[in-house]
Amino acid sequence: MTRAGVVFAAALSAAMPSLAFAQAWVPPAGIGIVSVVYQDLDNTNHRMADGSLLDGYDSVSRGLLVNLDYAVTDRFSFSVGFPYIASKYTGPEPSLFGLPIDECMCWNHGWQDVSGSVRYNLRNGAFGLTPSVSFGVPSHQYEAVGEAVLGRYLKELRFAVDAGQRLDAISDRLSVSGRYSYAVVEQIDDLSNNRSNAALEAAALLTRKLAARVVFSWQYSHGGLSSPEFTEDNFLLFDRVLKDNYFHVGGGVAYSFPRIDVFATYTHYASGTDTHAGRAIVTGVSLPFER
Repeated sequence: MTRAGVVFAAALSAAMPSLAFAQAWVPPAGIGIVSVVYQDLDNTNHRMADGSLLDGYDSVSRGLLVNLDYAVTDRFSFSVGFPYIASKYTGPEPSLFGLPIDECMCWNHGWQDVSGSVRYNLRNGAFGLTPSVSFGVPSHQYEAVGEAVLGRYLKELRFAVDAGQRLDAISDRLSVSGRYSYAVVEQIDDLSNNRSNAALEAAALLTRKLAARVVFSWQYSHGGLSSPEFTEDNFLLFDRVLKDNYFHVGGGVAYSFPRIDVFATYTHYASGTDTHAGRAIVTGVSLPFER
């Protein structure tokens, strides 16, 4: 992969779990990437347990991620990320929870969950195969109930494998890759909410400096509660243990300048149950370096 392709994969994989891009191929030893990623989420509706849309209860979220990705050897690499999140309930009807954090319709912002991962590459030729282990830990005690919150305030441990194939028989500029991850999520009130995430990606190197991708991603919650199962006693746990299943479709481009790389992607929330409807836009810059 060219530098644009490597940067595009590394930076977006760290942005958010729902935007994870495959990392079947890894850079050589001594190559590092510092990325600054901006994410704009617009939650326009809610999807119910049967997949139907519930209009209203809109919210927006903005995020800025600073991420470091570094290859220690030709096979072993690690990354760390620090996201700063701002969320706001936008109505226009009263919020679902009726809490001051939402009813003020003001921005709630702060550091979210520190993330980190380690990867070990098994194959790095025309076929790439890389398993990984990652974690997410809340950076501090923040409010997790409401629409305008920073996150779910839960620890996570994720196990993943990325596989990719360069389509040399057609063109050495084309590749396909896939990712599967299983997240072990901290329990609340003995409620398990572990989940599986999968993604399928097709990539094309349009020129030596320009890369483009199309991505399909899924999430399935193995535990949690569907919306009809909540009662007055556990209603405030709604977003933290909701059985959130979705299918997203996205695409993006990356361009490599002499000393810096820029990238952008758009994701549409296509379908799902007990999840949000809306879209996500991610833009960012990456600065590769070598030791």
